[in-house]
Amino acid sequence: MSKARRWWHGFAVQGVQWRIFVDWAILNVPSWFHPALVWMGTFVFFFFAGRARKTTLRHLRIVLPGSSRLVNYSRVFRIFSNFGWTLADAAVYRLQKPAFTYELEGEAYLRELTSAQGAIVLTAHMGNYNLGAALFAQKFDRHLRMVRAPEPDALSAQHVDLSLHEASAGGVQVGYSSNSTSLALDLLNALRNGEIISIQGDRVIGDVATSPVKLFGHKAFLPTGPFVLSFMTQKPIYPLFIVRSGYRKYKIIACAPIVGSRNQTREEEMAEAMRRWTEVLEEQVRAYWEQWYAFTPVFADRTASTD
Repeated sequence: MSKARRWWHGFAVQGVQWRIFVDWAILNVPSWFHPALVWMGTFVFFFFAGRARKTTLRHLRIVLPGSSRLVNYSRVFRIFSNFGWTLADAAVYRLQKPAFTYELEGEAYLRELTSAQGAIVLTAHMGNYNLGAALFAQKFDRHLRMVRAPEPDALSAQHVDLSLHEASAGGVQVGYSSNSTSLALDLLNALRNGEIISIQGDRVIGDVATSPVKLFGHKAFLPTGPFVLSFMTQKPIYPLFIVRSGYRKYKIIACAPIVGSRNQTREEEMAEAMRRWTEVLEEQVRAYWEQWYAFTPVFADRTASTD
């Protein structure tokens, strides 16, 4: 790869230079000007991130059917704006450690999770999952293994890893789904040793095992990894989401755990677990569609992919 190509990648939509700029702005631009920067960034990416814009528009047609194209374009802009705020808030927390406030929904389930001897947190590309992981690790003094899809840009991946390490004081360890065999063994051992792992279960990127499901009445493929791990270790799956509710304010939503039954076969248990997960995912996406950052295609049928 040529030097010119590497330079161009840095300024691509998923390149590292934008993340570096966010860090610089947090440290050098007064906080009262941050909303204007987020708005300007949203405006730029709304026009230049064409693939993400079109994909988000298609998803909105399914999640919120019956809306006009103009209304859905305004919703895409809102989603991009919220994503900008998640990047800014995560950088603010990591670099300045200000006080963030949050409310809890499903506090009893969260207490179960924090005291569990091995559990799987199943979440989505929603709200501020990076900030949520850092807050979880620090507040509850539990190490967390986060599984992520590989970043398209290697320098972006390094920046994400370092950011999570700094924000959580080393409490979050990142593994990438591209290292499928070695990662699976590592996660199995971690669960059996009583650790908590976190996986995003709302889309598939790369060569990972999948299974077809019905999501919002449309065919989609979701990763089977979390459910295989749960079956093999008999550890519960806790659906967990963190959504932005205001300026430096978040809501943590912990849902009832998905626990398998030893009276079922592997196929039956996994099918039932995935069905329950899709129900939870649909409920949360309907409620917080403006914070569902699924910028790569989720749905597999033609209705979802036609312009």
